[in-house]
Amino acid sequence: MVLHLFPNKNGQEWFQSHQDLLLHTAELVSHRLAAQEELKQLNWENQVFRQELQELLAAMEDFILVVSADGRIEEISIGLAAKLQLKKHQMAGARAADVLSESCWGQIKSMAAKAQLDIELASSAPGQAFSAVVSPVMLNGLPHSYIIRLIEKKLPKQKKTAQVLCTFQQIKGTSDRLIEVIQRARRVSASDVTVLIRGESGTGKELFAQSIHMESLRADKPFVAINCAAIPENLLESELFGHVKGAFTGAVADKPGRFEMAHGGTLFLDEIGDMPLQLQVKLLRVVQERRIERLGDRSSRHVDVRIIAATHQNLEKLVADGLFREDLFYRLNVIPLLLPPLRERREDIPILIEGFMKKLAAELNRTPKRLSGEVYEALLAYAWPGNIRELLNVVQHFIELEAGEVVTIESLPSRIFTKQRQAPSSHVTVKTGDKPEREYMLQLLDELGRDTTGKKKVAAHLGISLPTLYRRLSKLKIK
Repeated sequence: MVLHLFPNKNGQEWFQSHQDLLLHTAELVSHRLAAQEELKQLNWENQVFRQELQELLAAMEDFILVVSADGRIEEISIGLAAKLQLKKHQMAGARAADVLSESCWGQIKSMAAKAQLDIELASSAPGQAFSAVVSPVMLNGLPHSYIIRLIEKKLPKQKKTAQVLCTFQQIKGTSDRLIEVIQRARRVSASDVTVLIRGESGTGKELFAQSIHMESLRADKPFVAINCAAIPENLLESELFGHVKGAFTGAVADKPGRFEMAHGGTLFLDEIGDMPLQLQVKLLRVVQERRIERLGDRSSRHVDVRIIAATHQNLEKLVADGLFREDLFYRLNVIPLLLPPLRERREDIPILIEGFMKKLAAELNRTPKRLSGEVYEALLAYAWPGNIRELLNVVQHFIELEAGEVVTIESLPSRIFTKQRQAPSSHVTVKTGDKPEREYMLQLLDELGRDTTGKKKVAAHLGISLPTLYRRLSKLKIK
C-alpha cells in the first residue's frame, strides 16, 4: 500500500512550490539541534575546566587572582588568600576592590593587552608593595576576565627603630577562629577607635595590640604598654599620668607618665580589670577629653593617643559587683576582640611548635628537632590552660632535655600526661602514629586519594576544613 501525503493535485502543487522553504527550515532545525548538543558539550567541558582550575589555585603558593569584567572575584589562589589572611571560600563573588584598591582596579579594567603595573592592595600591611602582571582574557574583542599575578616587591631595608613590635603576618595559625579575629582586628586598625581585647592569659593579647598599632597610621609613633596588675596601687597613678617635682616624697624631678610617652601613638592598658576604682574615674576623664593632669600639677596637658585595653577577666561581672565603672566599660568596649584559647584552635599547634622550635634552635645554636607521633598526640590532647605561653614553655623544656634528633614522650613535662585526660573534647582528632607530620600526611593521601574527593576524606579524618588542609599541604610542600 502506498501512502499519499498529498492525495490531490492542489496539495502536490503546494508542496512543490514550498519545497525549498521546507527543506531550508528542516536544515535550520537540524543545525539548531546540533548547536545545542555542542553547547551542552562546551558547558560540560567548562565545568571540568573550572573544577581543575579551582584545584590548581587551591594548591598554588603563587599570588593569583581571576576577576570578571564586571569586577567580581572568580578565583583566588590559596597562596594569595593566606598572604592577605582571607578565607578563600568567602572571596568568590566578592568585589575586586575588596582586595585591590579602587584606583588599581580602575587601571586594570581599562587594559586590552598584557601589561605590568605597580598596584596597591586594600588590605596590605605597611611596608608591603606589589607589582602585577595582568593578562586580559578577550572574547569577541572585549575583555571577559582578567588573570592577575601579583609579585611582592623587595623594599630597601629601613633603619631599625628602638621598638621591635609584632605584626599580623607574624601571628601564626590557619584556624578559622584565628583568621576571623585577625580580619576583624585589621579592619579597625586604620582608625583611632578604642579596642578592648579579651581572652585568657597567654592567648597573645599584647601581640594583637602591637599588630593593630603597626597596621595603623600611628605605626611610626610610640607604642607604650603598661600592666595595670603589675604596678602597686600607690604608684600606678604616677606611672599613668606622671608627676611634678615635690608631688610626693621621692619626687625629686618632673616625670611624664605613660600617656605622655605614648603621645602621637598607642597606649596599651593591659589587665585593665585590675585598675583601682579611684583611678578608673581619672582614666574615664582622659578617655573622654584626651587631657591629663600630672600628679601634683594643677594644669592639664593635651595627649593624642589611641587606647587599646586588654583583660582576661569578666568585666560585665565586675561591673555588676561594683568593681568596675560601667561608663568606663562602655568607653573601652567600642570594638571588642575575643581571642580564642589554644584548645579551641588545636589545628594551629603543629604550626606554632614548628615556629617556636626554629626560633629557639637559632637562639640556642641547636639543630631543630622532630616530634614523634606519640608526642604529637599528647600535645594535641592536652587542654593548654596557659595557652600559647605554656606551649612555648613546653617547647623550651624538650629542646633543652631531648638529646636525640626526635623528641620522645619522656622529654615532655609530666603535667602533659596527668591533665590531658581532662581536656575538653575537640573536633580536631589529628593522629600521627609514629611518623612526623609530613610523612603521616603523605600516607593519608596515598590511602584516601589525592583527588578532591580523597582530600575531603583526609580533611574529615583530621577533623579540619578542606581550605585548612590545603594550607597545611602547602606549608608542608606537598603537591
